[in-house]
Amino acid sequence: MKKNILLLSLFFLLFNVNNIFSQNITIKGKIQKPIVNSQGSESESKSLVRLLTFNDMLTLEQTTIFETKADSEGNFTIEANIDEITLAQIAVDLERADILLKPNATYEVEINIPEQDANSSYFERQSPTIKIIKANDENLYYQYHVSEMIIDDFLLNNFNQLYRSRNISLLDNIDIEIANNLGEIKSDFVKDNIRYRKAAMQMIANNDNGKKVISQHFNKNDILYSQPAYMNLFQEAFANYLSSNQFPPSELRYKIYSDTDTFLKFIKDNDAFLSENHDLAEIIIAWDLKRLYYEMPDDKVQIIKHINNIAQNSKNKKNKAIVNDIIKQINRLSFNTDAPVFSLKDKDGKIVNSSDFKDNLVLLQFVNHVSAMTDYQFNTLKELSQQWNDTIQIVTIATKESFDDFKQTFENKEYNWNLLNLGDDILLLEKYQIKTFPDYIILGKNNKIGMAPAPSPDRYLDFHVRRLHNYYKNK
Repeated sequence: MKKNILLLSLFFLLFNVNNIFSQNITIKGKIQKPIVNSQGSESESKSLVRLLTFNDMLTLEQTTIFETKADSEGNFTIEANIDEITLAQIAVDLERADILLKPNATYEVEINIPEQDANSSYFERQSPTIKIIKANDENLYYQYHVSEMIIDDFLLNNFNQLYRSRNISLLDNIDIEIANNLGEIKSDFVKDNIRYRKAAMQMIANNDNGKKVISQHFNKNDILYSQPAYMNLFQEAFANYLSSNQFPPSELRYKIYSDTDTFLKFIKDNDAFLSENHDLAEIIIAWDLKRLYYEMPDDKVQIIKHINNIAQNSKNKKNKAIVNDIIKQINRLSFNTDAPVFSLKDKDGKIVNSSDFKDNLVLLQFVNHVSAMTDYQFNTLKELSQQWNDTIQIVTIATKESFDDFKQTFENKEYNWNLLNLGDDILLLEKYQIKTFPDYIILGKNNKIGMAPAPSPDRYLDFHVRRLHNYYKNK
């Protein structure tokens, strides 16, 4: 009998271990992308493919839960675990495509990366598109995608009427159109998405600063941390909430210098809604304090202290995670925080580490192709470097595809500072939040952030280099 019990226990243990290490979603995909090498032959580089999930839909902080390389034909397979229906992104190198995932589902996708104009700014870039060829997800993605298109079309065609006539009954047409196209919606995720998209349009029609929407959709309701439409509405409904009439600016500023308990008591004593919705109030206050952190720079030390205390004292795990992500966003690339490290090859193939510059101020210049703009900024930078002498070291980091061109430019123009090859370390661009080229970052001593981003050589860069030099000189 004991032997049978032991065998049964062993079976369940093995079964559970198997479940722990098994993946509950599989995505098979193919990447279609333009050829990027200068010779015009087929590129042999294999794209980095990542699956990123959002920690929550308010801060939009992300976690990479799977990483792989596509093969030379652009094929890849992702296997990962998720706990709930999740809006995620598949990243191909630095390009992102949205996908809605359901636990225990399989997907077959095609991702098309458009050819980008090298002279276009980050904000003019074309987004990649994702085509769901097959999805074993109980029709979730299809219902979500189609209902989103119906709502977008409705808003485009009826915005003026909603705004001018305040005719909320128009919103019933959305339900009719969705029912005609999709039948009964069974997924709570899709139902909630429709509900909060409609509520955002209700705010347009009500013209009451969101009071009715807050009462109907937030007051004593569950917080939907992973629902994008809920969190989009949250940001609209509670934007500048601590700047509303019940919190006079002078009194609010005075109370900010109280201890956190006194400050929070003042907020809740003056707002019945926050007083009755404790968990939601934590997020509203922390989110709005983040705004005040940037709007009230003289008070930011006290403001960040309150945000830290809210994170430390929250009894709600999800709230604590959100507020910690808010703190992470405030600190990311802020003055005197640790700079992302790098280890890259120079034009002679020698490895250069960021730690090699720890005793100096460093100007990082990120470039991706030779152009009239880069020539102009390089010439200006050369003039400034002659004035700076040993005040700051200049380091140009060129993308893998452009490195040889810049190597030739450096030789022709006799630029005498460091030129490094980004190579395959493309995630360094994400870490430094490089969204346009050329872009600049100043590193302080001991590999700390001095200024990120920094202005270009023709836009007061010299002033900030000298300012930071004097700061470290007098420290």
